[in-house]
Amino acid sequence: MFFDRNIKMLRAADGRLAELVADAKRGDGLEIVSSKAGTPSLKAGGIALHSLYDPLQEAREWVKHHGDDIESASGIVVLGFGLGYHVAELLRGTDRAVTVFEPRIDVLRAALEASDLSDVLARARIVTRCDELAPGKMFRVLRHLPSIRLSPAPFANVASRLDILGVVMKGLRIAVVGPIYGGSLPIAGYCSAALRNLGHEVEFIDNGVYAEPYLSIDGVTKSKPHRDILRLKFEEFASEAAMARIVPFRPDLVLALAQAPLGERAIADLREQGIATAFWFVEDFRHMGYWRVVASRYDYFFTIQKGEFLDRLRDAGARNAAFLPMAASAEIHRKMELSPEELRDFGSDVSFVGAGYYNRRKMFEGLVDLDFRIWGNEWESCPALRGVLQRDGARIATEDIVKIFNAARININLHSSAYHEGVNPHGDFVNPRTFEITGCGGFQLVDSRSHLADFFEIGREVICFDSLGDLRNKIAHYLAHPEEREVVSERGRRRVLRDHTYERRMEAMIEFVVRNGFELPWKEMREREDPGRLIGQAGPETELGRYLARFAEAKTLKMNDVIHEIRSEHGDLSRVERIFLALNEIGA
Repeated sequence: MFFDRNIKMLRAADGRLAELVADAKRGDGLEIVSSKAGTPSLKAGGIALHSLYDPLQEAREWVKHHGDDIESASGIVVLGFGLGYHVAELLRGTDRAVTVFEPRIDVLRAALEASDLSDVLARARIVTRCDELAPGKMFRVLRHLPSIRLSPAPFANVASRLDILGVVMKGLRIAVVGPIYGGSLPIAGYCSAALRNLGHEVEFIDNGVYAEPYLSIDGVTKSKPHRDILRLKFEEFASEAAMARIVPFRPDLVLALAQAPLGERAIADLREQGIATAFWFVEDFRHMGYWRVVASRYDYFFTIQKGEFLDRLRDAGARNAAFLPMAASAEIHRKMELSPEELRDFGSDVSFVGAGYYNRRKMFEGLVDLDFRIWGNEWESCPALRGVLQRDGARIATEDIVKIFNAARININLHSSAYHEGVNPHGDFVNPRTFEITGCGGFQLVDSRSHLADFFEIGREVICFDSLGDLRNKIAHYLAHPEEREVVSERGRRRVLRDHTYERRMEAMIEFVVRNGFELPWKEMREREDPGRLIGQAGPETELGRYLARFAEAKTLKMNDVIHEIRSEHGDLSRVERIFLALNEIGA
């Protein structure tokens, strides 16, 4: 009677779990019994999961016992479902989001058979695996101890994951290692800023400072073997310099961007210290083959291409590989009010920013009769475009690129190819320019890409072209209809700000890392404490609580922080300060 209604409710919330429960058999030793109060209880393996006298009264006392945690939480994780009495009572007294972890499907089956749980199933999320837990910030964990005694191993695993999630929500220590030069250099900076915005502590290893001496190697000798040796030595130096900053920072995670000079030995040293490493390959795997060498070195490998490349990465030894597309920086790629002088300097009917790849040189020869400007380098081999090339083909700074995106009536975004004379018919990634132009509120015409529809509604948020003739027709149309450009641009800009910022990408990265075996270095786990929790435990009005209040604004607190504070002050030591110094001396 109860089961049919309950399983219908569960199926509406989680079809996969509903099928598992519907197919479950009653486990050995699992028995529904009647309590003294007449309500059902559950016994399993000799353990009573609820009171054999009055389960409802027991549930009320359980909720009362956890009252402070419930009141202070923005989300609640309950470990253990049983027959759901305590969960139902919890939901009656709070509007917080509630997630229940219950590893035993047969227990859930018994619960759905025993009573009407439609109110519980309508509001609580029930999960059976650790990787399904994503409780959000300021969550509290409430333990149903009989359930934990029944299945200690899965609950120990989930408790460990929740410990990690708790630290992640407060903020990790993350070192970001950028390349020496190239298109991924600014992306490393965007990632660092996004991680800080998310509340993490970041050490940005900006190897761009070495770009000039590194590139000058080409002028040292004409001998390619000698140039290769010099580059290798320089990269070894940059790797050691990066480690000199990473090691004292003691990060929980090191994120390296494409072509970051972090050598094999350095990555192995980080692994020996228990520090997780991640690599974001923000390049086309068909053109840049070094991924074959580095894929197996890192704990996590992220790529802007999926499908075939993910399969190849696994074959190359990547342990945890995932798709992580490009994005825009909301702080950098933004809509701007430009002065008349800036509009004159950077504006045109049609504009392109980027390097002179083969397909771009060929296609853009068909646009030179327009008010067209090309910005960027590597166009020297195309004299037909010299009249539209700006600044003699110099590299363009990011702040000027943003002004160009804002000033141009139409921004062309043609993905690079060394083999096609126009649009690559097999293009399977979306470049950062796609998100950056749109984030600036600029109007763009982008070549058709196989996965573009995963990010934007084509025709409403972005406009595509698939040939030179199609491009010219659309340029003519949208130059004649500025109001249509404005509508499309604004829709796209809102979509970028909602879904395609580096904050969203870094959240996705960390979520993947945590779901796939991430562990905090044990020393960091032991030393980190929440100052607010410590003050609450000590009592705000106690001598210890008043002393700790000076650290209340810190995200985390370590013994070293307290000792440093004591030693930096002058005058007589208080009793609390003497105790801290004594504890530090004995290594407590």
